[in-house]
Amino acid sequence: MFDWNDMRYFLELARRGKLAAAALRLGVDHTTVSRRIAALEKELGVELFDRENRAYKLNSDGRRLMAYAEKMEASSLALMDEVAPVASGPQGTVRLSTPEAFGSQFLVRHCMGFRQRNPGITLELVAETRSLNLSRREADAAITLARPSHGRIVSEKAGVYRLRLYAAPSYLQQHPPIVSLPDLKHHHFIWYVDDLLPLPELQMLDKAISDPNVIFRTTSVTGQANAAEAGLGIALLPCYLADRIKGLTPVLPSEISVLRDLWLVVHDDLRPEAHMDRVCTFLTTLIASERRTLLGAR
Repeated sequence: MFDWNDMRYFLELARRGKLAAAALRLGVDHTTVSRRIAALEKELGVELFDRENRAYKLNSDGRRLMAYAEKMEASSLALMDEVAPVASGPQGTVRLSTPEAFGSQFLVRHCMGFRQRNPGITLELVAETRSLNLSRREADAAITLARPSHGRIVSEKAGVYRLRLYAAPSYLQQHPPIVSLPDLKHHHFIWYVDDLLPLPELQMLDKAISDPNVIFRTTSVTGQANAAEAGLGIALLPCYLADRIKGLTPVLPSEISVLRDLWLVVHDDLRPEAHMDRVCTFLTTLIASERRTLLGAR
């Protein structure tokens, strides 16, 4: 029987794509990662990765194992939430900056488990569209949509999320049918206020749809979702937000699918601190275990 601990190595290599990156995350030498992966493949009798130019990419067998491994990881976290004894652990406060919807509609739903495991750590969540400056210590850590190019920071790609078009059934019933992309020119859209967009990464609607007819704008993603649910028009929304709203349905999900990166960024001085390490581990593990939710895989 294979060693269950090898799953940790498998998950990290699958997410990072390179031995060195996985080893850094696991706190071991890259040869250890290579050895544990080889042992797992030997025990299972299949190769799990395609190797090319030092990069590791999951093959079909690896993708099948990934689905089970992520379920095991999520079950392990849930078990810890239920039965792990509360210890004093690290102490401290971490101010975390996130995009508005990611923080207020996704992250907060999982903070109870973190609190139970880390009673000495206080999270201060700043969930708003604008980015706080870590170099000026406006925040200690951040989830961002792009990798910062300067400053005394440590960053790593934590995952990806998907956006799709959504509308209320009442809107779709009262407007022309949508069966292909050209049909969208006859419809109303909900979007950001263009001249108040603080992040270039949010300029997505015009790239996904040619000349959309925007009839309502708001700086709030949650506001966009609420407006779409009310039947005002079609909105390009994160799947982790819209899929939870019963009054919304995807529109052309196979044709319109936008992927955006999620980066974990930490001030360089704080990354070695025990309480910050707990927060970083919580965030990266959460994003990985909730990959299906973030990608809208219902």
